[in-house]
Amino acid sequence: MTGHHLTRPGQRLDRAGTTGTGAALRRAWAEFVGPEATPVNGVLTAATTAVGAVAAALVARARDASPARVGVACLLAVDLAGGVYVNNTRACARWYERPGQGFGAHVSFAALHVHPAAVAWLDAKSPGSRVHPAGWAAAQYAYLMTSTVVIRRYPARRRALGVALTAGGLALDCALGPSRRAPWFAWAYYPKLLLGHASAALWSDDDLAPAQPR
Repeated sequence: MTGHHLTRPGQRLDRAGTTGTGAALRRAWAEFVGPEATPVNGVLTAATTAVGAVAAALVARARDASPARVGVACLLAVDLAGGVYVNNTRACARWYERPGQGFGAHVSFAALHVHPAAVAWLDAKSPGSRVHPAGWAAAQYAYLMTSTVVIRRYPARRRALGVALTAGGLALDCALGPSRRAPWFAWAYYPKLLLGHASAALWSDDDLAPAQPR
């Protein structure tokens, strides 16, 4: 999609004449993927989510996870696998960088992602962990929050910081030892939240700029 016009979800839905539950669902979807998202963005978001969920469940099951743990691994991937793709699209980046989405909004969004605690639970009875699961989770979460704060404090350097701190998160995961039952975790967690949401590192300032009045 070209141009810099950023349409609010409600505006688009009103023009479409959609009401009731359908309007609410469309609005929620638009606020998740960005109101400028194309049909291709929607299809790829759904596809990456589905593939990630199935793959995560198969990996956890192959590594002796209980049915409950397989279910949790699947749910984690539902959020993270599609998020890796969609949070790095232009439409989503523009939506989360729109006027009014400042430091607090970004830090609050990151704070909701307590996924390392769930991964620690997945690995709680799994042999061979280098670090105690609770310490592993605390280190991953602390790194995410610290990195998000740094990126948002220095917006002029957001692109370099987003790339560098995402790489740092992957290095941290390697140093701690990847999750045995969700070895894919860091490769989804940090690209979604640091490369994508916190920094929009793949997009220039011009791409993210709001529309200028004509």
